Amino acid sequence: MNHDDNQPERVVYVVDPTMSHDVQPEVVTRTNAENGCTVTGVVIDPADRQQLLYGTVTGPDGAFVGSYFPADIVRQSEWRVVTADGSEYPAPSEGHAVLALTTTLRRA
Repeated sequence: MNHDDNQPERVVYVVDPTMSHDVQPEVVTRTNAENGCTVTGVVIDPADRQQLLYGTVTGPDGAFVGSYFPADIVRQSEWRVVTADGSEYPAPSEGHAVLALTTTLRRA
């Protein structure tokens, strides 16, 4: 992923009334450009373990291409890609998922 032209992080604080009032997990969105597409990732606890919850890809025209996510969030493994038409594909890594959505699956 290209991190040279990243926009500033957008911080969102999670408020869950059932959780203790200790430190709440921090959720941020990170956006960058890949192959002319906009890739946005939603990351939890960026100062700690930086676990991706899910990501989305939109094409140069702003149309939704698809999303990607780890089926196992804790291990950040078993990646899945879901295209705009609802088709689902496995991916070996986050990088492969983004590459597929910004190239091959974008043209499909």
